[in-house]
Amino acid sequence: MQNKTRYLFDSDVLISSARLHYNPNYCELFWGWVAEGHKAGLFFSIDKVKTELLDGEKDPLKIWAESNTLNNFFHPSISSLPIWRSLSTHANDPKKEFQEGAKTKFLNVNKADAWLIAYAAHIGNYTIVSNEASAPNAKREIKLPDAAAWVDVKTIKLFDLLKIHATNNFTFKT
Repeated sequence: MQNKTRYLFDSDVLISSARLHYNPNYCELFWGWVAEGHKAGLFFSIDKVKTELLDGEKDPLKIWAESNTLNNFFHPSISSLPIWRSLSTHANDPKKEFQEGAKTKFLNVNKADAWLIAYAAHIGNYTIVSNEASAPNAKREIKLPDAAAWVDVKTIKLFDLLKIHATNNFTFKT
């Protein structure tokens, strides 16, 4: 049975991959794997992630994000505004006791995390690829996996996704 779950990449996963393990200058296979997953209809992201990737100098990741290979990789997120508002309600729930800075950071309309979760919940059948670990008792920061759970969105670590959809030398597998 084919896995029909689609995946949304968080900006931190792509940035960390480019800066730490899979720099596009020497590890093109990883980026080809992402492109193959996209062609297979499984790997995507949203406009807010692209904006974060394009912020800064002209580096290999910025060039990758602007490439034609990624046609329709970055989906517009505005349609998920009602879910984003729901996340705002959760974040501002006094019972959760988040510090003001945590709420401000998470609900920044120019940042991707809340929009990524909202889009995944709105469209459905998406799992978010994130480096963040759950910290449900944190008050200084709202972690993406914890906020995703508020609206029943799943998250997965990149290395776990690689176990599912990669073989030798980043060959994409369905």
